[in-house]
Amino acid sequence: MIKKLLIIFLLTSFVPSFCCGSFAGEIKDEIGRRLTINNTPRHIVSLAPGITEILYALNLEAKIAGVTSFCNWPREARQKPQIGGFINPSIEKIVSLQPDLILATVDGNRKDIIQQLERLGLAVYVTNPQDVKGIMGSILHIGEITSEKKNARALVGRLQKRLDNITEQTQKKTKPRIFFQIGLDPVITAGRDTFINEMISLAGGINIAASDMARYPRYSAEGILSGAPDIILFAPMANDSEFTAVKKFWQKFPEIPAVKKNKIYPIETDLISRASPRIIDAVEKMALIFHPEIKISE
Repeated sequence: MIKKLLIIFLLTSFVPSFCCGSFAGEIKDEIGRRLTINNTPRHIVSLAPGITEILYALNLEAKIAGVTSFCNWPREARQKPQIGGFINPSIEKIVSLQPDLILATVDGNRKDIIQQLERLGLAVYVTNPQDVKGIMGSILHIGEITSEKKNARALVGRLQKRLDNITEQTQKKTKPRIFFQIGLDPVITAGRDTFINEMISLAGGINIAASDMARYPRYSAEGILSGAPDIILFAPMANDSEFTAVKKFWQKFPEIPAVKKNKIYPIETDLISRASPRIIDAVEKMALIFHPEIKISE
């Protein structure tokens, strides 16, 4: 298989470049791997939805050669050539797209896939954002290696301004206790060292599972009752009918403040699960739920 792919790569790699870019050289990616980029990339393959969203936010859509089948935002991304899932992409399809840069992520892309692409001589840059600051860093790094440094800095500036606006308005307010529900059977939540935990904090709330050592712990009814959340958030995994099921589930616990006050709200799954600029959209949506009186910056 590898031999066949190598032949494909050799046959397609000698395509003359008529574009003189401004970025070239050896760099380190976000996990310390060294790679060489010979010129400003013109054919980029994205191996994760969050990366695809970053590329569109940097106005690089014309250079996107391929995306995963999960890359559904913005809508135009669905029209790009697909290379399969982000866990099991087709290496043969990736090679056929003649990419001069492949963007991958630690959270979702398999190490062996990245290694196979490397052995074929392809430039693979791996991102590794662990928090909102890390997402900002990934935007700047991608902007640098694609010669969109100016756009990247401007984008990060706008995102930070939106975050600062929320912080300024919520820092002195009473912070509601939050339970973030993931799934119904079993009930799982987001503990420490997760994007969700950080977003709740940035939005002016207190995650009742913030001190849990597990990243995604199971929670019993007793644990939720003792946490006494003022607000329950959940990420629908299927469709709107799940909202009805979730609300029905919580009606068994009328003593929980969030249930008593009917404060159970859905949050779009893609917003809270992708390391992309839209993570700030999620923070703003949460902030408006926690503190309806605040104003979101335009």
